[in-house]
Amino acid sequence: MHGGNNHSGSARRPRGFTARLGWFWTRYVWDGSADVGRPRPVPVKKQAQTITLRRVDPERWTALCGAIRARLEPRLVGVGEQLAASELSLRNGEEQATREYLLALDAYTAAGKLLDEAAEPAELGGVSALLDIAAAHFAVAIARHEGKPAPHRRSRCFYNPLHGAASSAVDPSRKPKKRQRQAVGRGRGPAVPMCADCRRRAQENLPLDILPAAVSVRVRRRTRALVEVPYFVVPQDRSIWAATGFGSLPGSSDAELVRRVMRGEYRQPK
Repeated sequence: MHGGNNHSGSARRPRGFTARLGWFWTRYVWDGSADVGRPRPVPVKKQAQTITLRRVDPERWTALCGAIRARLEPRLVGVGEQLAASELSLRNGEEQATREYLLALDAYTAAGKLLDEAAEPAELGGVSALLDIAAAHFAVAIARHEGKPAPHRRSRCFYNPLHGAASSAVDPSRKPKKRQRQAVGRGRGPAVPMCADCRRRAQENLPLDILPAAVSVRVRRRTRALVEVPYFVVPQDRSIWAATGFGSLPGSSDAELVRRVMRGEYRQPK
């Protein structure tokens, strides 16, 4: 899911067009030749802006989803085998271990359900997050059962859960650049959790490999089109992934995310 070149605002955009979106907090310019629409954020005032977006190419979208799905299917099998092979036998009074174990099973079930129904990269990113939740809570259940401390958990990469766990904080010996990315969509504040590669790219002001989503925008008076946007700029009342950062944002609940997926809340009208 990597690749792409930077272009200035006047550069030719093979498959782009302009649209007005009042809820965009930043301007994004896509390189149409990239394997994945990778945004180059340029901070602007919080008001309606003319921005360049790329239409969803059905063939490329399908290919991208297929590639992600091919990565997730073996993971689903692996986590399932791990849960089945443990033969964890919990005794009465092991409430904490039981709670963690049941959440792991529910997260695994939700991941399988979502993988069957996912139709876009953001939903497949949800599968990855749910498998992380299943594996993490199962490890906690095992530790509780054996009377050991719960293993340390790291948040997932906010920008793309397929990247895996977030890295530790920025090296304090390095002076951060002025334009390091702040919490997305929430103004200036603590940096969101990100993997080592995203952290390095953010420090160097390079484009990030952000998981895309599709939204419908009006391009003419009576014409709408599906365009690619970073998943986190979808209105939060229309995307559980944007609302929770795939469970990586402070205050997000693994149990609540699992319940919302099981209720089918991941599929919202565009």
